[in-house]
Amino acid sequence: MTYLLKITRCIAFVFIGSVCMAQTTIIQNATIHIGNGKLIENGSMVIEKDKIVEVGQNLKNLYKNAKTIDAAGKHIYPGLIAMNNIMGLNEIDAVRATKDYQEHGEFNPNVRSQIAFHTDSKILPTAIYNGVLYTQAVPQGGVISGSSSVLKTKAWNWEDATIRKDDGIHLHWPQVSPNNPKQDELLGLAIQEIEEFFVAASQYQLQTKPKFNARLAAMKDLLNGKVNLYLHVQEAQSIVRSVGFFKQNYPKIKLVLVGAPDAYLLIDFLKNHQIPVVLGNIHRLPSRNAEAIDQPYITPSQLVQAGIKVAISLEGSWEARNLAYLAGTAAAYGLSKEDALKTITLHVAEILEVDKQIGSLEVGKNASFIIAEGDLLDMKTSKLWRAFLDGEELDLKNEQVKLAEKYLQKYQKK
Repeated sequence: MTYLLKITRCIAFVFIGSVCMAQTTIIQNATIHIGNGKLIENGSMVIEKDKIVEVGQNLKNLYKNAKTIDAAGKHIYPGLIAMNNIMGLNEIDAVRATKDYQEHGEFNPNVRSQIAFHTDSKILPTAIYNGVLYTQAVPQGGVISGSSSVLKTKAWNWEDATIRKDDGIHLHWPQVSPNNPKQDELLGLAIQEIEEFFVAASQYQLQTKPKFNARLAAMKDLLNGKVNLYLHVQEAQSIVRSVGFFKQNYPKIKLVLVGAPDAYLLIDFLKNHQIPVVLGNIHRLPSRNAEAIDQPYITPSQLVQAGIKVAISLEGSWEARNLAYLAGTAAAYGLSKEDALKTITLHVAEILEVDKQIGSLEVGKNASFIIAEGDLLDMKTSKLWRAFLDGEELDLKNEQVKLAEKYLQKYQKK
């Protein structure tokens, strides 16, 4: 019995040891886009378990029994992070039962997208296929929509998917059509409602034993400056008015502008207040007739060159998979390729305050990256080869790929 026990222990030791050794992976001979602006030609990256342990041209250590991946001629990028979208909260636009991103009412800071995130969504694999490994799931509708969370696009459930829960509350600053003769009156009333709600929330936090109010209680971390206020706003006048309101009355609140097509008109203002900007879809027509036809494409470079932290986003669910191509357009209109990459990786992680974990390929960060055969930001040459999330390789097949293969085989036989 003792002999058998010893043999069993030896086998177990050898098995465990081999598993541990196999957890070291070296990707070599690749062009590595760190995500912080640096580029390493013919570089290597070492991952152990779920972390990056070394990045460079000449490895400092010898790794025995490590798995080696030859990525010669290929490019390694950090996993892309899609901000301000409803992936995982919406499946089929025409089927109401698959929509879980909006609640009734105008003021819902207590609504949390995290617990509604559907990891089995058929949309998420299509985003992974284009390199999107993380998403900010954002509730929609009303004046205050609720709290977003930062999640993985591949996980067993929403608990496993969560990188940061409740990273911020989303507020939609009121807009009124300029053709409306009662514009000023309606706008004043809408802003007054926001002011009254914030006053009520502030007073609620000061009470020792208040009667529980879910909406007001959900504002605590925001008012204390622990999470962001994502201010969805469009026109230059509204940007100035909304920022002025919060800076004057609630200086602890951390502001992030979302959408903000007019941000390029207020560069000095935004720089002075050090407010990051999350631009919406730049593949669009100009906001005004007097603007240059390519103004949406130029805006990212104008803001970045002024020292403003910029992220690029795509609203919707299916649309988010095209995120890399928006950054590619920004690169074609003034940004360098590496600065454009920041707008969908490191800058996003910094705004979401998860940059210690993800956003760039630096030692100690999560081993979440993608390997492309061409330029990831170029729609014509981009082709994802492999993808890793927390050190684990992902299956890049999705329903659309399977359908393409199915019908390709059918017609190739003829």
